[in-house]
Amino acid sequence: MFSRLKPLIAFFAISLILISSITSSYVQFSYGAYAKAPLSPTGPTVNDDTLTVEEVANDLDFPTSMAFLGPNDILVTEKNTGQVKRVTNGVVFPQPVLDVPVANAIERGLLGIAIAKQPDGKTYVFLSYTESGDGVDGSDVDRFVDPLGNRLYRYEFVDGQLINPVLLLDLTATPPNGRGEHNGGKIRIGPDNNVYYMVGEVGGHRTQAQNIIDGPAPNGLGGVLRITQDGGIVDPDDPIFGEGLPLNVYYSMGIRNSFGMDFDPLTGNLWDTENGPTGGDEINLVFPGFNSGWYQIQGFAADDILGHGTTVSDLVYFGSSQYADPKFVWEWPVGITALKFLNSHRLGDDYANNMFVGDINNGLLYRFTLNEDRDAIFINDTYVGNTAALQDNTVEDPKENQPLIFGQGFGGITDIQVGPDGYLYVLSYTGSIFRILPITDSIMPRAPPIVSAEQEASRNQSIPAVILGIDGDNSYSPEPIEIEAGQTITWYNGDTISHTVTSGRDGDPDEGSLFDSDAIIPNQYYTLTFNDPGEFEYYCIYHPTMVGEVVVSGVGTGSFDSDEDESSSDEDESSSDEDESSSDEDESSSDEDESSSDEDESSSDEDESSSDEDEEG
Repeated sequence: MFSRLKPLIAFFAISLILISSITSSYVQFSYGAYAKAPLSPTGPTVNDDTLTVEEVANDLDFPTSMAFLGPNDILVTEKNTGQVKRVTNGVVFPQPVLDVPVANAIERGLLGIAIAKQPDGKTYVFLSYTESGDGVDGSDVDRFVDPLGNRLYRYEFVDGQLINPVLLLDLTATPPNGRGEHNGGKIRIGPDNNVYYMVGEVGGHRTQAQNIIDGPAPNGLGGVLRITQDGGIVDPDDPIFGEGLPLNVYYSMGIRNSFGMDFDPLTGNLWDTENGPTGGDEINLVFPGFNSGWYQIQGFAADDILGHGTTVSDLVYFGSSQYADPKFVWEWPVGITALKFLNSHRLGDDYANNMFVGDINNGLLYRFTLNEDRDAIFINDTYVGNTAALQDNTVEDPKENQPLIFGQGFGGITDIQVGPDGYLYVLSYTGSIFRILPITDSIMPRAPPIVSAEQEASRNQSIPAVILGIDGDNSYSPEPIEIEAGQTITWYNGDTISHTVTSGRDGDPDEGSLFDSDAIIPNQYYTLTFNDPGEFEYYCIYHPTMVGEVVVSGVGTGSFDSDEDESSSDEDESSSDEDESSSDEDESSSDEDESSSDEDESSSDEDESSSDEDEEG
């Protein structure tokens, strides 16, 4: 074991810490990537009257991933604290089973976890995190201390603690664009019992692994890496991408960022989510040697949404690698994050072995079915609504999302797992774990009725407005909104994805300084009182082409009053991430993660995700 493990660690510790020397032109994007969906005021719901959602636990601090030790026994990673929390029978233990020092800017932090029980009775726990450069959480934010790296460790779970750490992979966490994003972090144990680790391109690295044909050699970033549970090379005599490190640990490459992946329980195939910059969130079938196309291609190759003018023949190929188009694409960023197959019949036969996917931007849980060969997404007759527009496996308009939505109101989703009880568990960055189960199995009271936007507008005697969707200066109605000083506006989100009401215009130095709703999830609202006369432009930070204006006349008192308790904004929202998704799974995102879990970012780089669980993420 050690003779194989030590060279692998040494290579990554020395070679992969080197920063790629590149020159790139960056595009300024909105900071919408970091406006994560809040929890619905009435809690999450699912679109099946035979099922319900229960909260299993809460008070977690920006949780990113979870894994089951056993029935009602979950380990959860917290992004910013670096703590692994144990949740047993819904109770969060006050003392962590492990506390590691993490760099936690944007999408850095404690990101992934996977558990593998051994024949000899040992329990291995694999963790991925961005290790702090000085042993202090958040020193990359507080004192600009560079992190040591994005690292994959193996621990043993003994007597309620994680002990005996073994460093398996050590990748650079230093971003060329100066932003701590696109670190991926999800871990899965494959059907072959090997460890699969997702890592993004970490803030704009441009090597041959990102399909830069004259770029530096691959440095271990931007793909799925596969190693044995002892840190060794899988099948060293027949590597997928080529001989020598790091090529012989790549399972796939050309991935921008991801907050979610899982193995199909029927075929063993690996699927992932991938976050695009300002669009092009993807679901992919990840076969050995898969090249996802980034930085040259995002979304379907023929669409050239990045505008690079490149084709499949312009990509960089190693060994037996090849490009394949995604199996599903959102042209608008949703910040796609976690992905999980429901290998259970406990929710009903129609849902068994379906794929469930979360996002960070909207707090939505999507359901996908596969074709008979299980190598493509096929929208079958178990969906409700207009599915005709989805036959091309593309969401071109957010309203096309509707049939895919299985649940809503979760807040930004960072992980999805199936428990030993066969129920579906959803992890929210807001700090909660939720469980989806048949209503006949639930002992929880039903959620209270939802207060409609009309009821809210009547209650506070406000002027109603509707967010219609992405349609330029027709996105908000009425437009403009004309009121008197002292009057209140209630914006209701009538679209199927999250939007914001943010003062200014995209790129303004003071955007959001006067008012900012954060994410208004579908069917929720945001209320704001204008006490001063004037003309106030606003827009959506997720979709900057959406613009509106409030014209206030009369005599003012010099302030804005936002009804924060009733709005869909989340005062407890954590630091900006995911992610994901574009998605960032920053999860997610997501960015989850997420996006897109990199989702319309403010960073300077055309590859900024619209997610970011986070994620993206």
